[in-house]
Amino acid sequence: MNLKRLAALLLAAVMAVTMLAGCGQVEDEPLPMPSGSIDPSVTEPPITTPEPTTTLPETTPAPETTPEPVTTPAPETTVTTAETKPETKSETSSKDDYTVEPMSATMYATMSLNVRKGPSTDFGKLGALAEGDEVNVTGRASTGWYEIDFKGGKGFVSNLYISADKPAAAAVTTKKEDNETENVDEGRTETENVSEGSKTPATTASTGTSDTTPSTTATAIGGDWVKANECEYMYGLFKEDRFKSALNKIALAVEQLLPVVNIGEYVSDDEAGEIASKIAHIVGTGYCYFEGVGSRRGSTLYLDYYVDNLDAAKKMMNDLSSKADSILAGCSGMSDYNKVKYIYEYLCQHVRYGGSYEGSTYGPIVDGGATCLGYAKGTFYLLSRAGFDVVYDVGVGMEAMHAWVKVKINGNWYNIDTTWGDPDGDVFEQDLSYLNYDFLCVTDQYMKNTRSTVYDLSKYYTMPSATSNDLNWYKLNGYYADTYDEGVAILKKQLESAAADTKTAYRYLRVQFSNEEEFMKFSNHFTLKTFQSEIVKPYTSKRVTNQKFSDTNNELKRTLSVTFRMRQG
Repeated sequence: MNLKRLAALLLAAVMAVTMLAGCGQVEDEPLPMPSGSIDPSVTEPPITTPEPTTTLPETTPAPETTPEPVTTPAPETTVTTAETKPETKSETSSKDDYTVEPMSATMYATMSLNVRKGPSTDFGKLGALAEGDEVNVTGRASTGWYEIDFKGGKGFVSNLYISADKPAAAAVTTKKEDNETENVDEGRTETENVSEGSKTPATTASTGTSDTTPSTTATAIGGDWVKANECEYMYGLFKEDRFKSALNKIALAVEQLLPVVNIGEYVSDDEAGEIASKIAHIVGTGYCYFEGVGSRRGSTLYLDYYVDNLDAAKKMMNDLSSKADSILAGCSGMSDYNKVKYIYEYLCQHVRYGGSYEGSTYGPIVDGGATCLGYAKGTFYLLSRAGFDVVYDVGVGMEAMHAWVKVKINGNWYNIDTTWGDPDGDVFEQDLSYLNYDFLCVTDQYMKNTRSTVYDLSKYYTMPSATSNDLNWYKLNGYYADTYDEGVAILKKQLESAAADTKTAYRYLRVQFSNEEEFMKFSNHFTLKTFQSEIVKPYTSKRVTNQKFSDTNNELKRTLSVTFRMRQG
C-alpha cells in the first residue's frame, strides 16, 4: 500500500473518532478567490461563461453550535474572513464521501443563499432561498451542511445561513385575495400565523437594517454606489426617503452579487413593480455587471448578472471606466453643446443594435452593442462623467418599453435618444459617415409625438421639463422650416454646396418642419422622382437622388423631417 493511501486511511479513522465523540463536523477549506486573468483591456469583454450564473453566499460549515448571524457574507468565490476561516481541512477521495444524520427542525434563511444537490459548493445548484424563507430541515451532513425539503425533493444549504430563530425582518406578504398569499419560486414571502391558522404579513423593521438585509458593514464592491453609478443628481431628485432606501437596498444586494432582495419594508408591491421595471436600472449604470431585475414576486426582486464572481464584476467596471475616459478625451475643451453632440455622434456611429451585454452600460461603451436600455445607460454614463446633470426617462417606443435620457445644457433641459438616433444598419453600411440628428436635443412634446407612451414617474422623482427648442440640430444649422416654400428653399441652398462637391460619394439634403400640415404637403409631393426632376436637375447632372428618409408612414415615430440622399451621378 502506498504512503498516500495509508495517510488517507489514517486521517479518515481520526475523523470517524472525532465525529463519534460529538465534536461537530469536519470543516472543508474555503474556495480561494480567483487570481484573475490577464490585465484588464478596455477593448475586450470580461472573461465569463456564456450564460453567467449568480454566485450566492456559501461558506464552509461552522461548529455544531448555532453561529452568530453573519451580517457580511461574501460570495463563495471570495476569501472568507479570519473569523470563519477553518483551521483544518478534510481530505476525501470524492465529493460524494459524506454521511447525513437524520433530524427534524423548522429553520429560517438568514439571507439569500443557494440550495445545492450535495453538502458543499462542489455540487450543482438546485435553486435559491430568499431571506427569511422557512425550511424543513431533515438532516445534517458530515460536512455540517443541512439537508432540507426543497421542491418535493432534497437539497442542501450552508449551515452558516440557516437559523432556528425567525428573522426580525421577514419578507412582506403579497396579498392576492383576502386569505391568499403569493409564493416565490423557491420560498415564501409571508410568515404563517399558527394560532389563527392563516397567513399574515410579517412585521418588518422600520430601519431596514437586520440580519436579512444585504450587509451594510462591508460590501463586496464597496464605495458610494450613487457616485459609482454616476447618478448623484438623479438620486437627489427622489421625493421620498423610502424610495431612496429601496434603491439603497437593491444597490447593496448588487454589490454583493445577491440574487434576491426584498424591498417590501419601504414600498408596496405595485411600487416595487415600477421600481423594478422603470427605475432600478440606475443602479446598473456604473455597476455594469448588473443585468437587471429578471423577475419579481410581490416586493421580492430576483436579480440577474452578467458575471458570477466579484473579480469579473470589478474588471467590467474598470474596463468601463477606462474606455469612458478614452472616449471623453476626444471632446476635451469643447463647448457644452458640442460635448453633448460629440457623445451622441460617438454612440450613434460606434454601436450596433444587440450584443452580449446589450442591456448594460458595458455594451455600448466597451463591447460595441446595445439595445435601448444599453444605449440609454451608455449615454447617461458618458454625459454624467463629462460633468452634466442627467436623468433617465422611460416610455413605450412602438410596442416595447423604451428608455432615453434628459440632459441640462446652459440652463435648459433637452431629450436625447441615441437608440433612435442610430442610423439604420443598411444605410450605415453603405455610408459610414451618415448620422441621424432627429433625436439630439429635442423637447418633451417632440418625444411624446414620436412614441406611444411617456411614463409619468413624478410620484418617485422630479422630472425636469424640456421645453426649449434652441439646440435642435435642424434649427442650429438653418434646416428648420415653417412652410412648404421655406422647406424647398432650404433644400435648394444645401444643393448648391452638394453640386460643387465632386469627391464625396454621398451628400444629404435635410429639412425639418415645425408643423405636420406643411410637412405632409411637402413630403407627399416630393418623391424621389419629383425631387430629382424639379430640384436636382436644374442645378446639376453630377448628383442623383437615390434615397429618401422620412417617417411619413409611421403613425407614432413622426419626426416631421425629410432627408434626401444624393449620390454621385
